Amino acid sequence: MLRYLIIGILVLPFVDLYLLIQVAGTLGFWKTLAIILLTGLIGAELIRREGRHVFMKLQTSVTGGEISRNFLEGAILVLSGLFLLSPGFITDGIGFIMVIRPIRERIVAHIMNKRDSGFQVEIQQI
Repeated sequence: MLRYLIIGILVLPFVDLYLLIQVAGTLGFWKTLAIILLTGLIGAELIRREGRHVFMKLQTSVTGGEISRNFLEGAILVLSGLFLLSPGFITDGIGFIMVIRPIRERIVAHIMNKRDSGFQVEIQQI
């Protein structure tokens, strides 16, 4: 699984660049640039709104024991911001998907379940 993730991270910029060049060839340079800038601005606004929401959840969860879940959600939000800031249609799509709260919460739940079910230790007294 990790191997595929690393390969994907290495290949993604080239595929994104190829797609960007193809779209620029079809729509023209200025329209493509406008789309990239527009998605960046929309993404920045979404990150600002969702970031405020996650920050409020972090503040209230410090005493509630949900802090690791909320930190993970914040980390995913930062990662989605990085995807949105990088020029390209694929990375923008991934970034927008990760900004959507229900999807982000499902990703966090999946990671937390994987983490919680990762190890089982049984201690027997002899």
